[in-house]
Amino acid sequence: MHRSLHLFTLAFALAITSSLLCAAENKPAGKIIKWVDENGVTHYGDTIPPQYAGKPSTNINSRGMPQREQADKSTNNELPANKETEQSRRDRTLQSVYSSEQEIDLARDRNLQMDQVMLEGLEQRKLGATTRLQGLKQSAADLGKRNKPVSADLNKDIKDATLEIGKIDEQMVERKQHMDATRQRFDNDRRRFTELKTGVPAGAESPSQQHPQKTN
Repeated sequence: MHRSLHLFTLAFALAITSSLLCAAENKPAGKIIKWVDENGVTHYGDTIPPQYAGKPSTNINSRGMPQREQADKSTNNELPANKETEQSRRDRTLQSVYSSEQEIDLARDRNLQMDQVMLEGLEQRKLGATTRLQGLKQSAADLGKRNKPVSADLNKDIKDATLEIGKIDEQMVERKQHMDATRQRFDNDRRRFTELKTGVPAGAESPSQQHPQKTN
């Protein structure tokens, strides 16, 4: 019995060790970063999106312990000679995270996917609540046709269903606003990425457009 337990313990330890070694081989060494977006939602990843560059974040070390890191580690007594501006930090992060406009589009779609799933769930909830409310109102109407009083419980159910639909509508509006903000944020990142890559500000004419070649 003891020998079997000992062998099981060794096998379990070997399995854990193998998993850790595989993870180390398949992923470059680094920290897991935790940050919070403008809506208070916590995210984890190996890089911080450009829109949160320079913001406070928490690094998770290999032991799973949080290590607080401030956006700017320099102190008043140790200011760098050429201190980075907020925009330069964002630009540097933007170029390090993405290599093309297509990657920015994919990141945008991934961020919107969860919002879309939640929005569809709210739509299904609203459909169910609306169907239930219609049934309750029909029951109340049938009682009225037969000159019978509508019970307090039925009136309460109608009121609760109406309030539920109102709350769902509010949640749907908030979710759509969040999706719009996400699209705008990634559109801004994409526009800035193109400016950095081409050296031409958004909306400005390229040199070839400013001085078109004349044809005979």
